[in-house]
Amino acid sequence: MAAFAAARNSRLAWLAAVAAMAVAAFAPPAAARRPEPMGADCSQPERCLPQNQLRYYELLRENILQHWHPPSSVAADSTCTLDLRQLPGGQVVAVKAVDPCDLDEAGRSSLLAAVRAAQPLPYEGYEQVFQRQLRLNLRAQEPDEAEDSRVKRWWRRLRER
Repeated sequence: MAAFAAARNSRLAWLAAVAAMAVAAFAPPAAARRPEPMGADCSQPERCLPQNQLRYYELLRENILQHWHPPSSVAADSTCTLDLRQLPGGQVVAVKAVDPCDLDEAGRSSLLAAVRAAQPLPYEGYEQVFQRQLRLNLRAQEPDEAEDSRVKRWWRRLRER
């Protein structure tokens, strides 16, 4: 009886060892199971693409908003989506307001004029994330917001997230 129990225990140990080897053989390596988040290590440019893309869109918005002086008919916090086509170097080829856009005709016209006045749009340093055609969402600033410093705007956006 003791011999039978010893044989059974050795078979179970053997099966456990075989199962552990099979799991280890087919399991992905530790690095593949837990990839680093994109942008965590910016020593390689391809890892920084999401951050660069977000920064590029933010620069486009800032550049356009600096040139936009909305008419009094535009309500604060009105939003508008622009369909923007540009050439490398930031030269705007075409721009139009598309839905959703809360602006009236005067607001749309002033926004489109601001895009043209902001040319050339930021390009240098963002060649890797540059897009010839893109959609950009803009929000009308409140009058006192336009005079705020960049730091105050940054903190406000951070709190809103």
